[in-house]
Amino acid sequence: MAQGSSVENWSNWDLLKLNSFSFGITGFILGMDTVILPVIVLTVAPEELKNTYLAVLGFSGLLMAALVQPAIGRISDRTQSPLGRRVPFILWGSVFAAIGLIGVRLAPNFAVLFGVWIYIQANVNIAYGPGLALIRDCVPLNRIGMASSMKIMSDAAGGAAMIAVTGALIGKTGSSLDWQWLTLGILAFALIIAISITSVQVSRRELTSPLNSQRRDVEPSFRSLMNPQLGLFLASRLLMITAIASFQTYGLFFLRDSVGLDNPAEALGRMILAIAGALAIAVYISGWVSDRVGRKPVVMVGAIGAAISSLWLLTADDSTQVLVIASVIGASVGTLMSANWALANELADESHAGLHMGIVNLATIGGAATAKLLGPGIDALNRISGDLGYQVMIAGSAALFLVGALLLMPLKTTGREPESRDSTRPPAP
Repeated sequence: MAQGSSVENWSNWDLLKLNSFSFGITGFILGMDTVILPVIVLTVAPEELKNTYLAVLGFSGLLMAALVQPAIGRISDRTQSPLGRRVPFILWGSVFAAIGLIGVRLAPNFAVLFGVWIYIQANVNIAYGPGLALIRDCVPLNRIGMASSMKIMSDAAGGAAMIAVTGALIGKTGSSLDWQWLTLGILAFALIIAISITSVQVSRRELTSPLNSQRRDVEPSFRSLMNPQLGLFLASRLLMITAIASFQTYGLFFLRDSVGLDNPAEALGRMILAIAGALAIAVYISGWVSDRVGRKPVVMVGAIGAAISSLWLLTADDSTQVLVIASVIGASVGTLMSANWALANELADESHAGLHMGIVNLATIGGAATAKLLGPGIDALNRISGDLGYQVMIAGSAALFLVGALLLMPLKTTGREPESRDSTRPPAP
């Protein structure tokens, strides 16, 4: 199942431009979820219900993603246009999501904010669903590992940058500037610039080889998609995403209550920086390795490392140990996620990659949602004995990493695509 793009020489710079889309979309989503929505909710919700209102917005966003991504992915698989299959959806969704930020700033009450947020989520996922298929559409299999690494790095960079910028600006006062408008404007501008870079990159490729990008309309069978192979992969990814998202959700409370740090927020910030740095290095290396030895071995190494370093976290009793362990966790998770996303692309049939990647991302959404539902259980166990809930959470996360890896062992992959016969040059750095 060779891709037409296999005759092309995709440099790392080309792959980075292809994944600029991920920088913009992920930065937009995390900036909204982490910083902007909590601030806006405080203006429209009663103080005693602020967490409930924020949870309603969070779960509604996940639900919209689950509904929209597979449906729009399937439609994009069958679309033919001068801009190709995916770019029209990416442009439409991103532009209208950015326009929706006006409603966020002007919402007079929670009901209006909820409606605006549903509108934004619908449009973000109209862009995001087809965008997930770009790697499988454009990149030859022998470069999918590196392409997936660039995506994970773009996700991390976009999220970190937009959280930092929105967090620094939205709460400012004492000036004639409306800092909330400025913050939302920067978020919209970054999204549009990022998706424009990707759209130009994809459109140029498609204009030069339209037969490869605008394949004939193929009606996929749902049964053919939901086969045991994909089922194993989805179960594995859901478990490992749940493990990753659990600490993201409850990490600050763990550092305060279990490790006993005086300033857990500051420690968590340093921990995130350590994880991001180690993740970036590991992601790049793992992409290069997985293109040469295959995806599954790299996923296994990352999962085992994540499990061991998670258990190691139970022994931490000061901020220095937390930072060291966080670096190992970051490297392990980066290795795991890069190869796992490459494997997701490798399992896709290019005739319906949009629908396939939309279904794959349901496991990501499901893992994030599952992690958010663990809170009552953690609280109940903590009431039984000190920090028992946190210990069970971390030990459980380690087990989920290992079980997720074991589920991939019987998986049959298509194998790595050989180097193009039309070019003997190695990919440019």
